[in-house]
Amino acid sequence: MLLEQLQLLFMLYVRPVRAASRIIDHGRLWFALCAALLVLLLLPFGIFLTGRAVVTTIAAIALAFAPAVILIMTLYRRHESFSVMLRRDYLTLLNCILLSLAAAFLPLAVLSRSVLFGNYQLALVLLGASEIYFLVLVTCCVRTLLGSGLAVAIGAAVVGLAATFGGMIAFLELGSFTYFLTSPFVLFYAYILLGSDVRSLGEGLRARQHLRQQLDIATTNPRDADAQYQLGLIYQQRHQYDEAKRRFARAVEIDPREADPVFQLGRIALDEGRFEDAIQLLSRAAVLDDKCCSHEVWRDLGVAYFRSGQMEEARIALSKFVDRRSYDPEGLYWYGKSLVGLGKLEEARQQFEQCREAVETMPANRRRQLARWKRLARAELQSS
Repeated sequence: MLLEQLQLLFMLYVRPVRAASRIIDHGRLWFALCAALLVLLLLPFGIFLTGRAVVTTIAAIALAFAPAVILIMTLYRRHESFSVMLRRDYLTLLNCILLSLAAAFLPLAVLSRSVLFGNYQLALVLLGASEIYFLVLVTCCVRTLLGSGLAVAIGAAVVGLAATFGGMIAFLELGSFTYFLTSPFVLFYAYILLGSDVRSLGEGLRARQHLRQQLDIATTNPRDADAQYQLGLIYQQRHQYDEAKRRFARAVEIDPREADPVFQLGRIALDEGRFEDAIQLLSRAAVLDDKCCSHEVWRDLGVAYFRSGQMEEARIALSKFVDRRSYDPEGLYWYGKSLVGLGKLEEARQQFEQCREAVETMPANRRRQLARWKRLARAELQSS
């Protein structure tokens, strides 16, 4: 167990994205907490010399950094509540943050005992570099855990760090009042009142790791294609496309008649810019199941044709998708783009107008998710 956790820590230096994924599935909070505490205690510079300062830092990360990141992701997504995300992702995210903290500042803690001893200017420069590296690692963890884009993950990590500094200042301002909050009587009554809520924060970590263990067990069955497919979806959501492709390919090998893993392979090929491969895979998925993934196979096939310059084929595929899902803004936008490519400007304008209207008539949470297609459609209408 300890050796496995040490491997996760050092993997952050060479393959941070893969390490973040393994921390999510196999990380232990006790190890991350001990590693972070040990590294902070080894740091010099007069900031982390006392145990109280170390505890304050860890408390600020637990009470400010992780909740701030989850809050930013909640505000960005709009379709999930803060309380739900907190129960599901809090301990997993905290585990990743603490281990990232230990990895980012461990080299500085080691160097400070030898090379940097007495050289405070160089030490401060490296302290700033360690903080930047910490943000990089946290960004990788946020993007892997929550499946966000890179820019959103960076913003969430920066806001989380700012919240941490704010939390540390608040602890300093409270002064002796913090001793009252941590007294045995207050902690006892807090546990009585809030114990069930605090325990619920661990449900997401336990459920996620238990699911992964069960899927790993299921993949030992050489005929279980669905287990391979579900693992592929997990890796795809975490942006680990090589591992996702391997899982989807294995699912196809087990059951060649199943369309969903072929569709996901085509979607990854499309995202990677391999348009001919995407066309081949998505066409195969459409043959296997004409309604694959709620007809989205036709939308993605049309996009693949469009990006490869085959406008008429794109129009045919996208028109089939729009006929079946006339409310989908993404499909309407790409259908309009294919019509523009064929010189049918008036028909294209109608599709862009419908795309804009489709977004505006959706519930608020869906409008935020699909606002991109409204902006793109409006840009096309203004330029035509």
